[in-house]
Amino acid sequence: MADDFDFGFTAVDDAPLQPLEPSGPVTAEIPEEFKDSVMQKLYDIEARILEMDNTGMISEHKNLVEGDVAQKLRDVEDMILPLLINLKKNPEKEYIHWPNRTAIIDKQIEKIRAITRYYD
Repeated sequence: MADDFDFGFTAVDDAPLQPLEPSGPVTAEIPEEFKDSVMQKLYDIEARILEMDNTGMISEHKNLVEGDVAQKLRDVEDMILPLLINLKKNPEKEYIHWPNRTAIIDKQIEKIRAITRYYD
């Protein structure tokens, strides 16, 4: 078990080495032909990116978003239509008896907001 934790170092009593003092800024000359070569490669990559046909990817994303929105609309519809259908029952009666409606309505409002509020 002790061999599993041997990382190959040992403790010593000597003082740590002093870091070297910098002798000045390090500079290097980059050959002009190298700069030109790098710039040409960057221009080539940029041209290829701009020429890419992203319509398939955009179309796929649009379809996914439309499908998500359509599903959310169906979910909200499934929450609202039962209320309207129940309110429509017995049109000959003028009054609706609806005890505890505040709690019931608040619960339904929260369900609807959970679907329609994307970032809240």
